[in-house]
Amino acid sequence: MDKDSKNAINELISNQKPQNELWKGTELFLWNASSTEEFINGIKNPHDVHLTTDAVWDVSKSKVRNIMDTLFNYEGYDNSTDLPHTKGNIADWLWENRVQPSIKLDKVKNYFKRIQTSKAPIELYGFYEEALEFQQQISTYIKKPIWQLNDLDITEINFQYCLKNVNSDIKKFLLNQIAKLYFPGRRFNIVKQNKRILSKLADHELHPYLKNFNDQIQSEGRSGGYIKDINRDVMLFLNWLVNNYASFNDFSPNAIPVWLIERDHILEFENYLKRCHSKGLYSEITVSNKFYCVISFFKYLYDNRIIPKNIGSIRGISAQRYLHRDIPNKDQLSDFFNTIARYSDDPEYDTAFFGSLLHLGLRFCEAERLNWEDINFQARIIKIRGKGKAGKPVPLHLPKKLYQYLESLYKVRTDEKSVFKGRQSKKVLYGKMLDKYKLYSLISGWTFPGGLHLFRHTFITKLSLRKNVHPQIIKRLARHTRLDTTSKYLHRQNQELNDAMQKIDSIWR
Repeated sequence: MDKDSKNAINELISNQKPQNELWKGTELFLWNASSTEEFINGIKNPHDVHLTTDAVWDVSKSKVRNIMDTLFNYEGYDNSTDLPHTKGNIADWLWENRVQPSIKLDKVKNYFKRIQTSKAPIELYGFYEEALEFQQQISTYIKKPIWQLNDLDITEINFQYCLKNVNSDIKKFLLNQIAKLYFPGRRFNIVKQNKRILSKLADHELHPYLKNFNDQIQSEGRSGGYIKDINRDVMLFLNWLVNNYASFNDFSPNAIPVWLIERDHILEFENYLKRCHSKGLYSEITVSNKFYCVISFFKYLYDNRIIPKNIGSIRGISAQRYLHRDIPNKDQLSDFFNTIARYSDDPEYDTAFFGSLLHLGLRFCEAERLNWEDINFQARIIKIRGKGKAGKPVPLHLPKKLYQYLESLYKVRTDEKSVFKGRQSKKVLYGKMLDKYKLYSLISGWTFPGGLHLFRHTFITKLSLRKNVHPQIIKRLARHTRLDTTSKYLHRQNQELNDAMQKIDSIWR
């Protein structure tokens, strides 16, 4: 669509502002947002009298309740449905559906049969993936199709070839076992290669308030890589201040009084980054990320009353960030939750955990923080402590199906304060649930990339597909502060995008 057409549609929408006082001062998606900017359901047939309807702005509590209760209608285990009479065993499933048909080396296959009952399912799956890679390496080395491999193809020469890239403990363990199977009594020097240690700023080089910011974002479950980026980019800004402003020349970057920094300093740093991009020093996305880290730091300072003004309240540098994701449909969600019911050793817990991620779009850190006192079963209200807002819980309606999941869990977990975390650390909980997600996804036939965050993408995308749901509702239910962020979670299949374009094109006919 050309620029004039976009401007015309923007003007058309702006002329149809709602009269409802609730929406005064709200914003629409920008036309240059990375995903679908304006939902097609808000556009009526061009022959109708009006192009938007008052229904788009209906945000009553009853409407939101109905949206949340009916958002997902998949068939899955709930407290009114009995668990399957025949419980499945994940190890048996892996043997029958993965090891038997895929592992062509008889000695390796027999090894899997022996350890089937002694290893945890996620360990078995890890060994299976490494065995597949081992077969692929042998096949490549001897130039023989995998399906034609047999035990006679494993020689000391090609086995040594497979020892060049041992990058995990599980791979090292499996190769040691394979060596015993094929070369009993022969010793091989199998050494795990250490991962490259990323350089990081020393603790004494960081600004004291940046250390405090590190503690907060670490408590939210952010990765070490993300924290490293924050430290690097904020210190880049502070060094830039010292080198470019006489008023900061007498300070070291890690000792600048942050209350002396003004909004104009941040805006000029934004211009500096843009100049770096125009010179080819940084890519568009790198410039955007660096500036976002800086304004996030100042937002933290303001939220914690360290600085008096919210000087970090700046729109930021736009960049193309959207990455399309396929979203599970109704049948695929049914398969996933039915897999939990059949194969989980703790179905109430697993169903409630993954159901919370799906029905409320919870981030992992939000699910991990959830306590039973945050849930009012009688009023069907749940309080969510969002990212960066541990002290400011957001009340949400508790969807009917999730209500059933949590009620079932509560009946067997009444002695726990925390809904999901219990006495384990955040890191242990994350690893455990990610492992379970991998296994349940495998059995369900899911091929979606990514991990637990897929459920949040699914929640927000499904909201956007509901008729007459305004972007502001989605933004609020997603607990985002910016619509630009919400737009990255909206995913459309090709046919849906084609239908949307046809509706937009029809305006001009």
